[in-house]
Amino acid sequence: MRLVTVILVLLVACTAQADPLSAWNDSQVKTAITDWLAAVTDESGPDFVPVPERIAVFDNDGTCWNERPRYASTMFQVNLARSMVAVGKADPEAMPFKAWFAGDRAALKDYGWTKAYEDMNASFAGMPVTAYRDSARAWMARTRHERYGVTHDQLYYVPMLQLVRLLEAHDFQVWIVTGAAQDFVRAWSEPVVGVPPERVIGSYTTPVYEEAEDGTVTMVRGAAQFDNGHENKPPHIEQRIGRRPVFAAGNSNNDYYMMNYAVTGDHRGLAIWIHHDDGKREYDYGRPGKIGGLCHENPRAYEVSMKRDWQELYADEFE
Repeated sequence: MRLVTVILVLLVACTAQADPLSAWNDSQVKTAITDWLAAVTDESGPDFVPVPERIAVFDNDGTCWNERPRYASTMFQVNLARSMVAVGKADPEAMPFKAWFAGDRAALKDYGWTKAYEDMNASFAGMPVTAYRDSARAWMARTRHERYGVTHDQLYYVPMLQLVRLLEAHDFQVWIVTGAAQDFVRAWSEPVVGVPPERVIGSYTTPVYEEAEDGTVTMVRGAAQFDNGHENKPPHIEQRIGRRPVFAAGNSNNDYYMMNYAVTGDHRGLAIWIHHDDGKREYDYGRPGKIGGLCHENPRAYEVSMKRDWQELYADEFE
């Protein structure tokens, strides 16, 4: 058995070397990615991008891993909010908690999604940042996806992980830029995706410095939350990175702004839209809108059809 395993590992390694995007079907999109990468790393070519400026930004939910039928970040926060009831920091009969606990999307929409998230986040104020992240890791370890029956960290798309590794092999600095809770993603991004916590930009809560009488310092969560969705993404990229990305990947209009930011700079940029059109292997919920328009109008932006362009979705087959 061990010999077979070793042989399989060697075969996979050889295949990866021959085609680092082996989970992608041979298509216009795959060719566009490899041609662009060759152009921006060719020192003698007109599209060369110096190493310090090779910044790639990836949305997370729906772009790099499965986001249906519910966002993992939201499920974790609702679960954590339930524990806040016991300590009197959340009233289960008051809005928005009543709607969160009941899964009442209509009531949450009427209340206002942004305010609903902000109010839930405020219930975590005073919680040590390390405790929040420990809770996120524990939730990830025990919670299984309702359709596939596996933990959410197994639902990263192999084609996207291959793309991340390929960009890193060409000296790109990869960042996760997500609308999800920043500390939730930071809790596991390094072991699961290979992206360290300092390269995760998400909806964040400013930590508060607390010093005990013995001099021990603890960073705790504040009450205010700052959203990292839609047009907030490019300013937060500028604030945190200080460089304009030359590659961006997203899956919804939430990502249109950072994708447009990446393809309208001085360098030859590239953006890809992950289009969920594969109801058999995953879910079918195409959301063209502005992001589809960008791919139609800008030759540097491409639609990635999960059904057409991806040979493989997950590392294991679950159905």
